Amino acid sequence: MSSVTEATIDWLFDALGQLYGGHWRRRCIEAGWGQELQGAWVSFDATGEWLRALQHLSEVHVTCGLAALNDAAATAVAEGRTAWPPDSAMLFAKSCRLRPEPLGLPRLEEAWRNVQDHAFAGQPYLHDAVAAAAEHVDLHNLRSASYHQLAEHRRQFAHYYASSNRDCVVERVARGESLRPRAALGYDGQRSRAELAERTGHEAAQQRVAEAGLPHSMNADQGLRSLKAALGRA
Repeated sequence: MSSVTEATIDWLFDALGQLYGGHWRRRCIEAGWGQELQGAWVSFDATGEWLRALQHLSEVHVTCGLAALNDAAATAVAEGRTAWPPDSAMLFAKSCRLRPEPLGLPRLEEAWRNVQDHAFAGQPYLHDAVAAAAEHVDLHNLRSASYHQLAEHRRQFAHYYASSNRDCVVERVARGESLRPRAALGYDGQRSRAELAERTGHEAAQQRVAEAGLPHSMNADQGLRSLKAALGRA
């Protein structure tokens, strides 16, 4: 990830000016973020406050922060309120948490719905990022999860999809890393219809065995006897 530079701050000031208009100009004058030149105020990081506050971040973080402010401004306008610019560089830095949407990834809730659709109905993954995070979810148990267990599965997915965890998807995308799932496993978007049908049939058979109370591993004779007993109880 490219680190924040003076050029990044200049770009950010221009973007904040476009977002907040006169409110941003007045805030810059009050805070001393700029200088009056030839009778006109020019906003820029005159004291270096913004560069010091953001230099530990990357340009991707700044993009996410600006997107967060844009969302907040849109909400304020929709509710008939005034959208105010940040009071300080440190306050802006707090909004710079990496998020899926500015990186071109599905929103967390959209991604989680996709994982459920994939587990229950075999729907393909929307994005490699969803597939990568879903590797950490037990899709088999997800299909029979209680409400409480479903919430835990969602928490697990969110941890690997969009959190401060260094190995989560948004962090990996920001670093430019590959999101290809483990080669030995692959994921459904890379499999043929025949492979998917075979896997679905296998999983369905495993589910029927589990519902009949059969052990996961047995020889042929044990399996036949247990299956007959299960059918006799039905």
